[in-house]
Amino acid sequence: MSELEPGHEAIAASLTRRLHGYAQGLGLDDRAVRQIVEAVIAAMPSAEDVDQLAVARNWMLQAAR
Repeated sequence: MSELEPGHEAIAASLTRRLHGYAQGLGLDDRAVRQIVEAVIAAMPSAEDVDQLAVARNWMLQAAR
């Protein structure tokens, strides 16, 4: 299912939880959110979680259009 490195799994779980309410507001399901979170982590693996969170929100907004 996940292609993340072992250390990034916990980060993905945390970001997914933090984005849950935002995703519901946009009408995105959990699977879409998880895919976006994994893509963000893959694109910027060493970034701070707040930066990854901001990028994920932006990508989610684009996906909801």
